[in-house]
Amino acid sequence: MKKILTVAVMTALLLAIATTAMAATGLGSVTSVKLTPAGASAGNVSVNTTMCAVTLDEAGKIVAVQFDVVQPKAAFDATGAASGDINAAPQTKKELKEGYGMVKASAIGKEWFEQAAALEAWCVGKTVEEVCAMKTFDRGDGSHTMVPDEADLKASVTVTVGDYLEALKKAAAVAK
Repeated sequence: MKKILTVAVMTALLLAIATTAMAATGLGSVTSVKLTPAGASAGNVSVNTTMCAVTLDEAGKIVAVQFDVVQPKAAFDATGAASGDINAAPQTKKELKEGYGMVKASAIGKEWFEQAAALEAWCVGKTVEEVCAMKTFDRGDGSHTMVPDEADLKASVTVTVGDYLEALKKAAAVAK
């Protein structure tokens, strides 16, 4: 019995080592900051951090990928005094789920986390280079400058993906 247990443990350990040797995981992020000065109305500062975790196989194909975004905001008056709960820990878009409220503005009736899941599924099996070469278009509204223009993504992803692709590149560089 002891030998069987030892063999089972060794087999599991070798499998774990072999699996780890075949895949590499990396994390990347892209952050932007927008400041609106206080005037007649309150000013605010918002930070947008897009994160990507990616696992690549030995051939450089994406085995798994996760995107998420956190958008903490703070308001202040003309004297610089902060308003609101500046100590509240912000939730990511995936944590917010339906609470993010994108479905109201979505032309395809999908919430952000649903669109992210569709993009993630589309990426699996491709190289980072293939994903980053996806066709995109500019909606012309100043905010959505890189919306996927791939036939198999148009019905499921309408968000701009520029920061997602940049975070993916950074994650992949760490994974290599």
